[in-house]
Amino acid sequence: MNNEHKIIVFTFAAHFLFHFYEIVFPAMAVPLMLSLNMSLAEVLQLGFLMYLFFGLASLPWGIFADRYGNRLSLVIFFIGSSVGAIFTGFSHSSTAIMLSLAVIGFFASIYHPAGMGLISIGAANRGMALGINGMAGSIGLATAPFAAGILNWLVGWRLGYFLIGVFGIIWGICISLVRIDETPVRNEKEEIERLSGGGLKNFLILCLIVTLGGLAYRINIVVLPAYLEFKAGFLGQIFQNIGFSRMEGLTTVAATFLTSLVYIVGIFGQLTGGRLADKHDLRRLYLGFNAVSLPFVVLMAVASGHLLVLGAALYVFFAIGIQPIENSLIAKLTPGHRRSTGYGITSILIFGVGSLAIYAIGWIKGTWNLEAVYLFSGLLITLILACIFWLNASLKEKECRN
Repeated sequence: MNNEHKIIVFTFAAHFLFHFYEIVFPAMAVPLMLSLNMSLAEVLQLGFLMYLFFGLASLPWGIFADRYGNRLSLVIFFIGSSVGAIFTGFSHSSTAIMLSLAVIGFFASIYHPAGMGLISIGAANRGMALGINGMAGSIGLATAPFAAGILNWLVGWRLGYFLIGVFGIIWGICISLVRIDETPVRNEKEEIERLSGGGLKNFLILCLIVTLGGLAYRINIVVLPAYLEFKAGFLGQIFQNIGFSRMEGLTTVAATFLTSLVYIVGIFGQLTGGRLADKHDLRRLYLGFNAVSLPFVVLMAVASGHLLVLGAALYVFFAIGIQPIENSLIAKLTPGHRRSTGYGITSILIFGVGSLAIYAIGWIKGTWNLEAVYLFSGLLITLILACIFWLNASLKEKECRN
């Protein structure tokens, strides 16, 4: 493999594992409810520290990656997060589970500043590389719910976490044995000089957008598996009708399978967003993808059954397809020698502030109902659209092409 191929392969694996860890926990929420004798809201709150560290630790890890290298940072990512997963499998109390999940979050937070930073400086076709990398995240999102359901059904959630951890350690050993050249392939000095005098202001507006987007993103990640289990039970009924003899955990398997199908659609959204990002004005793409996602998230609040699954799939297509466009904009608004730090800042906002969605979900569900959570997401996207209009007004077209 040439250097760019090595970058794509290992960041692909890292992005896959990051999002696998991210959603395997809510996908196990119902089994954990039964195992720990806790409510759904109480179980989901065990993941608060993990989701907080996903973002909060990103900035120091981004500074570390800029100083000591992105490859070394990814080695630490694989080994550290996988050890956290193994600890989770050995945990027997809610406190131990919460702390073990926090270990996963602390080390998993390395990925976005180090992985995105490595791609942005080492890939000639940045948008397409980010799209391929984004596809890896979508594959992680797509496979984690169903894999979690199957692992829980076959071996239980404890051994399931242990096996996931072993998988990550193997990848960590592999990347530790490979040399990756981190010399920038673009003239980063020229690229940053193309920015107008309002470059810092534009970056701050983008930070506001990714903060709101992080809340909407986290709401769907956390709620969707259980939401489909409660409101789209048709697949579980089909499984029962065709005579599955082992019924325990079968409704969770059915819901996680539907969740996986939804995120498979997101894979195509990532590829579409990545291809478009290399060819078109990033401003218009950013606005368009967010605008089209809005009616589908509202549909999720009012639909059930087959229509809910369709609405969720279309929402995820555009909501996740935004990511290579957004990451291209972040690269445009940060200098090359501080690229990982820039991604660290935005990761804090996307994943750290986004972790507050855990408590927002509990409050909205307690005050109204679970459906209202998606209406709240629609409000967030409306605010995002207003901010994108503000950002686009101060950006020039030449600043918004890869």
